[in-house]
Amino acid sequence: MEKDSKTINGDTEVKTEDGFLLSEVQEESSKSSRPTLAILGSGDYSRSLAERLVRSGFPVVVGSRDPDRNRRLFPQGAEVTTRHAAVTRADLVFVAVHRENYPDLQADREALAGKILIDVSNNTKIRKGESNAEYLAKLFPACTVVKAFNVVSAWTLSSGLSGGSKEVFVSSDDHDARQTVMQLAKEMGFAPVDYGSLLAAREIEAIPLRLLPSWHLALKMSFGAFIFLLLYTLYRGIVFKAIDGQPNIPFQHIPIHYCNRALAGTAITILSFVYFPGVLASFVQLYNGTKYRRFPNWLDKWLLARKQLGLLCLFVASIHACLSLLEFSPAYYGRHFDKTTVTADGGVVFGQMRWSGETFLLFGALALFLMVVLGVSSIPSVTNAMNWREFTFVQGKLGWVVLLLATTHMVIYGVEIFVSPGLFVSYTIAGFQITLILPAILILLKVATLLPCVSSRVNRIRRGWERKVPGRAKTPNDGYQGDEMTSL
Repeated sequence: MEKDSKTINGDTEVKTEDGFLLSEVQEESSKSSRPTLAILGSGDYSRSLAERLVRSGFPVVVGSRDPDRNRRLFPQGAEVTTRHAAVTRADLVFVAVHRENYPDLQADREALAGKILIDVSNNTKIRKGESNAEYLAKLFPACTVVKAFNVVSAWTLSSGLSGGSKEVFVSSDDHDARQTVMQLAKEMGFAPVDYGSLLAAREIEAIPLRLLPSWHLALKMSFGAFIFLLLYTLYRGIVFKAIDGQPNIPFQHIPIHYCNRALAGTAITILSFVYFPGVLASFVQLYNGTKYRRFPNWLDKWLLARKQLGLLCLFVASIHACLSLLEFSPAYYGRHFDKTTVTADGGVVFGQMRWSGETFLLFGALALFLMVVLGVSSIPSVTNAMNWREFTFVQGKLGWVVLLLATTHMVIYGVEIFVSPGLFVSYTIAGFQITLILPAILILLKVATLLPCVSSRVNRIRRGWERKVPGRAKTPNDGYQGDEMTSL
């Protein structure tokens, strides 16, 4: 074959006698050298999968029960034929049919023998016991079954990876088959994750069916705090007045005024939930004398839920701020305004806002603004642009500043209630006073960890130091001699 060459921008282009660039010929050659992949099934997922594979440069053959009817639905480059013809031409076969249709594939048992079957199916509800992949392996013992791609949606496959998760969880009892499918996922532009044996398919198949699994604990804690504070606020403002026989019970103010009070307490309670487990973890490490012992299960789950709790705190605080703007008036916040004149009918005309009103609004606005900064910094793209010191400063030190500002906001809001016992009603303390209990305890515990005698020991433990325990053999993690650290 004759070749012509020319240099452009310092690079040499080589053309064949047919006029094709040599690089194009080599690219077509590499595509033709790729193995043919078969897809059993002609549904929406099969079409998206075929499109993704064709764009990745793989020869694709689709096995359908009615190839003539379904051929027009698939992208150009994917051959649609019968199931038997498809499986005889490929060593890797995607099984994209429902579990109940697996037995129909046994008609091609001999043609499937010795091939790798990639099960991409999902269930409509979490199934206990045998997974779809295990069931498929039982039906075809002569095949190697790999569970993969079930967590990737059809939209993600057809959208060119512009959205959705790129992780592909892969499990199989055959190590070589697992590595083959993981390499295939890489060539398709995904990030494969090795989940081990086929038994892990039960966990993989349950992943798409779980609704916000990492949010469960945070939602329960937040919703529980809101319900408790709402019921307590309604008792003091509505129920007690009704029992006491007082006139003009303000039922009409439940939707905004009383709910807003509960939201205010919920926001600062959730914020306390964010930083409480970190302080508790410090005391647990002090008690254990090491960082190498696992935290209790409840504390471990609480630590993992801190990001979700922080975002929920921002959400609740934002709603509280909006409702406060809607209802803010001397009628609700009269003690923060100067009472200037009394009209003939007994009404009160309020003057300007007092120092307490302006101060508690200032601290509330600052707390909300910094809380937004915390929320923005937790976005993955923003987090990736920060170094470790910047991230720990924002999420750590700045977070404690937000807690102090929010606590001050609540204290100044009810300063007159603290100094005027006559303002107590229904023989109970005010709702905002209840919400201050948790942050007050948290701040005191944090101050205790900042004491030199405590903080120095915590820092040493987190750098690898371990307290000597009688009877325990010295481990490689022990960096001490007596009570002094000898190495980091």
